[in-house]
Amino acid sequence: MSEQPSKISADSKYYGGAVKENYGKAIGSEKMEAEGRENKIEGETEYEAAKMAGKAEGIKDETTGKSKKTTGDAIDDTKMKAEGKATELKGQAERNIKG
Repeated sequence: MSEQPSKISADSKYYGGAVKENYGKAIGSEKMEAEGRENKIEGETEYEAAKMAGKAEGIKDETTGKSKKTTGDAIDDTKMKAEGKATELKGQAERNIKG
């Protein structure tokens, strides 16, 4: 089972890779330098995947909220309408922050 992409994990891989790459350069180890570059690339890739996952979550919440708000309007349920609006706004914020 694969893990969900995480910006924290991605940063750890990237910066750990940068340290390893620079240390490899300093001691003349091409293998260590290459491993560090590979770790940096893994980190960059995971970071981009985490951004996309965050945007997808935001879109899902925004769509769910709009649907709930519309249903609340249709059945004249003030609470449902307010909850829908809150979820919609949460989704918009997630798309902006996580992107």
